[in-house]
Amino acid sequence: MGYENLKRGDTVVYATMLKEIERVNTGLELIPSENFPSEATLEALGSVFNDKYSEGYPGKRYYGGNKFIDVIENLAIERAKKLFGAEHVNVQPYSGSPANMEVYLALMNPGDTFMGMRLDQGGHLTHGHKVSFSGKLFN
Repeated sequence: MGYENLKRGDTVVYATMLKEIERVNTGLELIPSENFPSEATLEALGSVFNDKYSEGYPGKRYYGGNKFIDVIENLAIERAKKLFGAEHVNVQPYSGSPANMEVYLALMNPGDTFMGMRLDQGGHLTHGHKVSFSGKLFN
């Protein structure tokens, strides 16, 4: 991606972004939400689809103007159903915390022990920190 409009409009932000791109491309990120998206994904994330408030589900939104958001979400739903062989899927991200909790509760019982990294090592509060559900339910 060239980012030519950004380059012309704000050279400081553009230069800083190039440094971040280099950091990402030369390092190893262990935080799942900081994965390495393809250029196609970055283009989609930087598109008009990123600027839309779309609370609710396709065809049942709380706000208007979601006709094409619904097309994209339905496409994602159908692809995920096919990929996972599932009858139903929800492709709407909520937060990493509930996602982690679902995995923990699916694989462990309260009181079980698991290993998690500290925050300064790339960990997350839900990796066993005492202020989180995981630090209260698990060892």
